[in-house]
Amino acid sequence: MSLAPLGTSFMLTLPLLAAGLIQGSAQAGEVYVTGAAGFNAPTSRTNTGDLGTFTERSLPGASTELGLGFDFGAVRLEATYALDASRLDNYTSVNDVTFDYISGGDVRKQSAFVSGYWDVLQNKGWTPYVGAGVGYTNLDVRSFAEPGLSYAGFNRSLLGYQLKAGVSIDVNTRSNLFLEGVYRGTSGFETNDGFNDWNNASYASWGGQLGVRIGL
Repeated sequence: MSLAPLGTSFMLTLPLLAAGLIQGSAQAGEVYVTGAAGFNAPTSRTNTGDLGTFTERSLPGASTELGLGFDFGAVRLEATYALDASRLDNYTSVNDVTFDYISGGDVRKQSAFVSGYWDVLQNKGWTPYVGAGVGYTNLDVRSFAEPGLSYAGFNRSLLGYQLKAGVSIDVNTRSNLFLEGVYRGTSGFETNDGFNDWNNASYASWGGQLGVRIGL
């Protein structure tokens, strides 16, 4: 599923969303900047083609997220840029034989999200929350190889989404730290590895992030 026009439109819309959040702060709530870093662990993916199905796996990597938010009280909205880096590890072939990749396969998943959060219990000092977001993801997979075979990389524009659950800890009246679990996924997509066509499952990952929000 190629979403290049949608992705371009979404990226152009983000500055407008940020400006809208800042303008809205004059009426109620608080504008804040947010930043986080952590890890991501991609899920295994079962991909299908004319030859059958194979399962591919990746090594864990780093993640980061930066953006602008608007706090309405119990509800928050954020526009953020997220980067998940990982690397292809191995696959189990259509003949149920596992092969390791010996080189390449670096993956960069860059996303632009608009997300909503609900601060479930606004306790003094700490607040648990849940959230969800949707947006545009660019998935860039560099060329890779196993013993005796090399494969073409690819770059795809996809629908992206994320789900979160975490807890915020107040530092002072205008800033807090947070720790959160993150699930990020994409729409499915088609590829040709230089030999065959494949229908690929969502490039999804579980992860965790430690971050900070600072009111402006």
